[in-house]
Amino acid sequence: MLKIRLTKNKSEFLKVLKIRKEVFVKEQNVALDIEVDGLDSSSKHVMATYNDKVIGCARLRFYKNKLKAQRIAVLRKYRGKGFGKDLMLYIVKYAKRKKLKEVYFEAQYYIKGFYEKLGFKVRGKSFIEECTGIKHIEMYMKIK
Repeated sequence: MLKIRLTKNKSEFLKVLKIRKEVFVKEQNVALDIEVDGLDSSSKHVMATYNDKVIGCARLRFYKNKLKAQRIAVLRKYRGKGFGKDLMLYIVKYAKRKKLKEVYFEAQYYIKGFYEKLGFKVRGKSFIEECTGIKHIEMYMKIK
């Protein structure tokens, strides 16, 4: 059974960080010092668990009345099962509860269609993220 919620302590955050290292550092060759960028302590962290195993995560940062989602990841073994969709829907519901006006993030370009199916829209042009060399596009959703 899938459960999604904010992390409650350092131990849970370390499990989230393990997911990020697996997906971004090992799979995508992002340098560890770029992945662990010093912003985690001032952020909220979402963890997705399936049968009590942490399988996905996201980092949430707040800018005025907007929520910026970052480090959105699901372990490879659990992709294509709807868990990423549930993770994003949780983030949108969280933003609604906090009475924020928008959720936005910089998506890896190859997966923009996934986010569009969830109702997110493209803003601006695609770009190569300077630190990683990976093509991205900004996506957003206005909260009603």
